[in-house]
Amino acid sequence: MKQTEVTTVILAGGEGRRMGGRNKALLTLGQETLISRQLREASRISADIVVVANDPQFAEQLRVLMPSVRVVPDVYPGEGPLAGVHAGFQAAASPHVWLLGCDQPYPSADAATYLLGRLDRAQAAIPLIGGRLQPLHAVYRQETGAIAEELLRAGKRRLRDWLDRLELGAIGQDELQAAGFSLALADDIDTPERLAEENARWAEHTQQRS
Repeated sequence: MKQTEVTTVILAGGEGRRMGGRNKALLTLGQETLISRQLREASRISADIVVVANDPQFAEQLRVLMPSVRVVPDVYPGEGPLAGVHAGFQAAASPHVWLLGCDQPYPSADAATYLLGRLDRAQAAIPLIGGRLQPLHAVYRQETGAIAEELLRAGKRRLRDWLDRLELGAIGQDELQAAGFSLALADDIDTPERLAEENARWAEHTQQRS
């Protein structure tokens, strides 16, 4: 796969209410921030990486961290993750988009490449884990961002509203595991308790490897 085939869009415009207002992208797992992990993994398959963020100071931090990253704000501020989808997809330079949330600690570029290969004629290839669609860590056709804008203009802001309008290809957890991928790819960290739990697991894993 050529790096020009897929833009990685990372949604980082949320307020982090469940984390006490902390920027979840800057949470640390081990010695590395979540956003650093995501940018490193995204750069394996994407020459074009877009982070949707509304904090100018954070945007500057990102540009220092990875000068090639493009940071864009919401066009529809305050309208939730669907607004981030719209802004990111509108900015994307590639025909396909790998969509991530900034609080996902275990993104897999290899899994994203697999999903792209399973897109076929659908508009999105989405992991189906635990009986639930995982719209973050899915691969979409870039033009589906126009549907997000249509919904926002109509006052609808849920990701579910957007997914309901798309022709989806659901990739089940059995298939993902058979292909060698961990189901943790769709995990997120959205509370202090989850952060502590994941850091404890990470420390134990690191100790076992040493």
